[in-house]
Amino acid sequence: MATDILTTLEFDRIRAMLRRHCQFSLAAERAEEIGPSSDPAHVRYLLSVTAEAFDLLESFPSFGVRGARDIRTQLERAAIGGVLQPTELLEVLNTLASARTSRRAFLRIDDAAQRFPAFDEFIGFISELPSLEAELQRSIGERGDVLDSASDQLRTIRQQMRVAHNRVVERINRFITGGQHTTAIQDPIVTMRDGRYVVPVRVDRRGLLPGVVHDTSASGQTIFVEPMEVVELNNRWRELQAAERHEIDRILTMLSGKIGAEAERISRSLDALAAIDLALAKARLAASMRATPPVLVDRSSKHGRRIALRRARHPLIDPAVVVPIDLELGTAFRVLVITGPNTGGKTVALKTIGLLSLMTQSGLFIPADEGSEMCVFDGVFADIGDEQSIQQNLSTFSSHMARVIAMLRSVTADSLVLLDELGAGTDPEEGAALARAIVTELLQIGCLAIGTTHYSELKAFAYATEGAENGSVEFDVATLSPTYRLVVGVPGRSNALAIAQRIGMPTHIIERAREHLNPDVERVDTLLAEIKRRRANAEELERQAQSARDEARAARDEANRARETARLEREMARQDALAEVELELAEARAALRRVRELPARTDIERSPQTIRDSRRVIEEAAQQVREVARRHEPPIVPNRAFRVGDTVEVPALGGVGDILSISDDGLDAEIQLGLFKIRQPLAALRPASQPASQARSVQPIVLPPPRRHVDTELHLRGQRAAGVDQLVDDYLNDAYLQRLPYVRIVHGKGTGALREVVRGVVAKHPLVERFETPPQNEGGDGVTVVYLRET
Repeated sequence: MATDILTTLEFDRIRAMLRRHCQFSLAAERAEEIGPSSDPAHVRYLLSVTAEAFDLLESFPSFGVRGARDIRTQLERAAIGGVLQPTELLEVLNTLASARTSRRAFLRIDDAAQRFPAFDEFIGFISELPSLEAELQRSIGERGDVLDSASDQLRTIRQQMRVAHNRVVERINRFITGGQHTTAIQDPIVTMRDGRYVVPVRVDRRGLLPGVVHDTSASGQTIFVEPMEVVELNNRWRELQAAERHEIDRILTMLSGKIGAEAERISRSLDALAAIDLALAKARLAASMRATPPVLVDRSSKHGRRIALRRARHPLIDPAVVVPIDLELGTAFRVLVITGPNTGGKTVALKTIGLLSLMTQSGLFIPADEGSEMCVFDGVFADIGDEQSIQQNLSTFSSHMARVIAMLRSVTADSLVLLDELGAGTDPEEGAALARAIVTELLQIGCLAIGTTHYSELKAFAYATEGAENGSVEFDVATLSPTYRLVVGVPGRSNALAIAQRIGMPTHIIERAREHLNPDVERVDTLLAEIKRRRANAEELERQAQSARDEARAARDEANRARETARLEREMARQDALAEVELELAEARAALRRVRELPARTDIERSPQTIRDSRRVIEEAAQQVREVARRHEPPIVPNRAFRVGDTVEVPALGGVGDILSISDDGLDAEIQLGLFKIRQPLAALRPASQPASQARSVQPIVLPPPRRHVDTELHLRGQRAAGVDQLVDDYLNDAYLQRLPYVRIVHGKGTGALREVVRGVVAKHPLVERFETPPQNEGGDGVTVVYLRET
């Protein structure tokens, strides 16, 4: 994309903002080089990287690239055998440490590769060089000096240097303070010349102090002498200094060679760190301007070349004062003609749309609401502002036309064209005609275009031409100030006469000016004003309708809440009533247990009549429960007549069973519900949607606890056959609830009548798996062993 377009739309200022969010100098350099791509796949990738960076910073705000340096120059020198200085080696060390820290911080994130695939790819290019990093850390200090630990030889030399230095200082101090040469010494101080310790001596007393003269003072009254006593000590100290320099040079050469050997890997790490930091900078920029990811529109789809901006804001205007704009371009129309007064915001609207397009295609989020749609253009063309070419001797009009002509040579159906003040700078009639012709050409090309103008003829043309639409920036005549609000579908007016009248222009002059207006122009403005009024009325009606819809929705929600509250209250009342009856039933069951336990306490044989009376008490209580449940349940009317063998649903118990029999009055039915037989009113039953066998497999019955302790043997000898069946049935039920695997029923041999009754009951009982006669030594025909089903 042409550089002048980026400058015209001020994309360079966006680059500068991005640069300020970089923490790594190499990333900052590359921030200045980013630009829009016309490849939709690449743009989609760039936006996905920014989205990953945004999510990464939201989840891990401390993640980043810190301490890295741009060491490309050092790597190049080291790769060709150059020797790096200690400060340069320190920069390499800091960069290696930064790369290692960033890599390990990312790898500590759970599911990092799945959550942040692009960053995982960047991290894959970072090499950890622990041995090189350790050697640099051992050799180079934090201030860029070579440490004693760099080598054993350097440590030894420096130890000897300290000893030699101390000897020199000690000897020369004794020389000054000894008193022997006090008259010759100018001042009792020790200084250095040419790296050797000397003392200041008066010129006229030179002969009193033998030694080597190294310098004289500016006045010539003082000479600096190295006493002969310390010459050899100074020589030794200087020799050790030279040895230190040689050892340091050797260490620097060795370290530089190792860096040169790893230069390629370190360079890849640098590029990865720069890519990571640049992506994070894009995310920080997005956060600072409250930007959102644009939705990329597929150019191959229907209306694929379109823009749909929601509350879009110019990123370079103070967020506290910028006025958002809404715009859809490319669906109902492809060319938008914006009119309105000067300084009303027309040019800002143009630049907003153009700049947001460039940001999108550079992988940046845009300052607009979520869901804003953008298209990837093969080119963005803009003619904005008055740029006269003095060198080429071109007027304003000629300069505009030269740029428009250059555009038309390159514009395609996939381009975006932005034209400010179409046809301005020449005769209004010819300018308007030329503007109409340019708009017609853009419509034929099929690109998306936005132009601003003051020509009324162009407003009428846009109103009557398919594919074109009017737009305006509002102007408040009462306050003589623009609102900067972009309104699509309504043309604007320049409002020159209204403004002049408002600020005090005499009325007769305003009227005379109106007489000079072209009647056609006045009619067009009147027509457009009527359109604007009707549009405002339609918007008000839509607002009122939306308000009414919101109120209706709120009322419906309130009614639903009230209905749910009433249902809950009814359910609570029903539960309270059932709880009361259940209490009565529990009392009846307790009475039954006391009755059954009575024979054990009095050693009196249990009477079948007593058992039947107790069961009657329980049945009466159970009937009370059913009555209360029926009073609190809405009546259920069967949708068809039930017959024996039908599978039915019992809502009160939440189970499905088969009808075994129906009472003579046709009101009740006996139902096999799992392993139990129950009796229920036909009105309380519903046809089952699945067979009882399937229902039982998915709705297991939870067994109640056994009512009493059950012996493994039931003795019936001496009982009459007529009342035995109920006793056997109760015993088997209780044994099953006790989870006994089998029981023995002792009925005796006798005539066999009692045995036949017992085995008849056992054979039909739903809880019995099988029964058998035990061996003679265990009772023979006088006993029946009954095996119960597994619970």
